[in-house]
Order: sequence, then C-alpha cells, then structure tokens
Amino acid sequence: MKRKSLQKKDDPGKWYASPIVENRLNTGTVCRVVTRNTTTAPTELESGFNLVCDAIPLQLQLGNSVQLGKLGILRLSFGSSGVDNIDAFNAATMIRNVKVIFTPSKELMSAIKDGLSFENAGVVDNGFVYATTRAFKEAQGGGGSGDSGGGSGSGGGIIDPDPLG
Repeated sequence: MKRKSLQKKDDPGKWYASPIVENRLNTGTVCRVVTRNTTTAPTELESGFNLVCDAIPLQLQLGNSVQLGKLGILRLSFGSSGVDNIDAFNAATMIRNVKVIFTPSKELMSAIKDGLSFENAGVVDNGFVYATTRAFKEAQGGGGSGDSGGGSGSGGGIIDPDPLG
C-alpha cells in the first residue's frame, strides 16, 4: 500500500506492507473455538468474559492497571493541555483523548510470532486492489516482469468489491 508522509506533501510516498484482516470473530465464535476440546461450555466462558469486561472500567477509573492472565495488561492513558502557571490548570477541562492501552504479554506475542508468516498478497493503489504485483505493473503500463506477487496462500484472494470503480 502506498502512503504519503504528512510532513512531506510533495513526496510521492513509499510502499509499505499492510496486514489483511480476513474476518472479525465475535465473542460467541471465539468462545466456541476456545472451548472446543474442553469441558467448559462456550456460554460459561462468554459469561465469565462478560463479568471481567463489566469489572474493568471501575478498576481503570480507580487508577489500576488490569492484567488479563497471559493475554496482557490494560491501562488508561490520556493527553492534556499545558499551562505556564499551575494555578491555571483545570483537570476537568484540560484532560483529553482518554483511551485504553492494551499491552500484550510476552507469552502472547511469542505465540503469535512463532506461527506468523508473510507473503505478497497484492497491491492496493488509490483504493483499487490488484491481486499481484505483476497485475499492478501491467495496469500501470510497466509490464509484468519481476515479482509476480502472492498467487497462493490465504491472502492471495483479495477481490475489489466494485472492480468497475
């Protein structure tokens, strides 16, 4: 995917890799997958998960970080406006951009990276998806020589929902 630098508006941009998200699994599906070979019922896990989710906001509001087992840690973060004189600081109006930061555990990141592989799954240019680098080059009039892209594997089947624009 080609991206331009916001600081260098005249720069044509550079090509970057971008992950492809195939599907979004809802909570019920995740619970069924996780409990498949266990004695725990998916509804039990989902109920436990919902209880944890119900308790997290108060803990973060109290200033606690929340560790979720081997998954990782949640904590609050925010920005604020600055003032020259401390007497002018008003937390109620000057704190902004409150967000929750998730930091995955080392175990989770290790497990993800151990099974991770990458492939060229196509090219996205100006909102149009080309299935391979060769297809992109041919469309640009540059011929198809060179890298043929990833014609196989899970990411090779990208289809533009509206190929006619």
